[in-house]
Amino acid sequence: FIVPVGQLLSGYCNGTVWLVFTAFLITQAFADTGLGRRVAYWMIGRFGKSSLGLVYGQMLTDLILSPATPSNTARSGGIVYPIFRKVASTLNSEPEDNPRRIGSYITISGYAISLSTSAVFLTACAPNILTVGFARDILKVDISWMDWFIGLAFPALLACLVVPYLIYKVYPPELKEISNHKELAAQGLREIGPMTGKEKLLVIFFVLAILGWATSSFTKLDGTAVALLFFACCAIFKLIDWKNVLANNGAWNTLIWYGAIMGISGILSKAKFFVWLAKVVGEHMNFVGVNQALVMGILLVISILVRYVFASMGAYVGAFIPVLFTLGLVAQVPPLPLVFLLGASSAYGCLLTHYGGAVGPVLFGTGYVPQKTWWKIGAVLVAFNFVLYMTVGLGYWKVLGLW
Repeated sequence: FIVPVGQLLSGYCNGTVWLVFTAFLITQAFADTGLGRRVAYWMIGRFGKSSLGLVYGQMLTDLILSPATPSNTARSGGIVYPIFRKVASTLNSEPEDNPRRIGSYITISGYAISLSTSAVFLTACAPNILTVGFARDILKVDISWMDWFIGLAFPALLACLVVPYLIYKVYPPELKEISNHKELAAQGLREIGPMTGKEKLLVIFFVLAILGWATSSFTKLDGTAVALLFFACCAIFKLIDWKNVLANNGAWNTLIWYGAIMGISGILSKAKFFVWLAKVVGEHMNFVGVNQALVMGILLVISILVRYVFASMGAYVGAFIPVLFTLGLVAQVPPLPLVFLLGASSAYGCLLTHYGGAVGPVLFGTGYVPQKTWWKIGAVLVAFNFVLYMTVGLGYWKVLGLW
């Protein structure tokens, strides 16, 4: 049969699609105003006394920017990493000369940090929006911005804290102390110049947007409306260069791609495709009497192992998350812990390879870390995250009463 055009385009009526699209555009404001660079240099001055502290500053910069930057390629690869890459060069650590001095540590940590912060906020990574959409259509659960934050904040933030230290232990830099970190930060801030009125306005709008998203359950403010208002303020006060908005290929690709996927998912849901698929799977698989945590663990292992064949986080979520959600539906596992487990693994699963997420080729392409080493460290980090979410995560969601 032929699906009516209106139904095919229905995904573009989905507020979450416009939420992530608008957040993509807002990302440009942090680059255009220079606020992202300023935050990075502040962190270098505050935490850069040691190589470990420097990377924690890198993590905090990424985390602070993440709620309004759903492209970790733009956030980590375009704003945060270049600043810290410049510090590595200043400290005489280049890919061809002394990479292990500190540049290798900064680079591999930047990738791991980006995929750790991506799980903290719904708007920190575009595929999170797809995951929430599939959860609504298949598992029949609605997850707001605040629901996602509450559900993942504790385990995801714990991962953000542990990952830099874990990498420091398994792949330590040769340079441990950085005596001139304040000079490096001061030099970078001098190049940027004094904080401008546009930067101050962006800070105000950013804080108000976070408050709007965080209090939506009380204020009844729609998350997409908050994002659109944020973008409108940035446009009105010229915090964003409109030419850069039009040239933001990531934002426009996301709008077209995600709107189409959401539309197709909605059509399949209305046609009861997922109900039929669950019935078919249920006829061939028997989960009666199987421990729910064990089932979730098996689904999580599957979600991780298949990442070797996916070169895009968005492609993985669009193609494989519906299958895993359907299996979870058949097994009758609690939906919210399943969404949070698989939502987090969508990000950290990219660590297995250097191509699993779009930011990977950007950082790997610098040449600081050999592929074999990149994959080994990635495997260690994925194993750590698996244990973290299957223990701390499940325990935390048990306390919250989610299962």
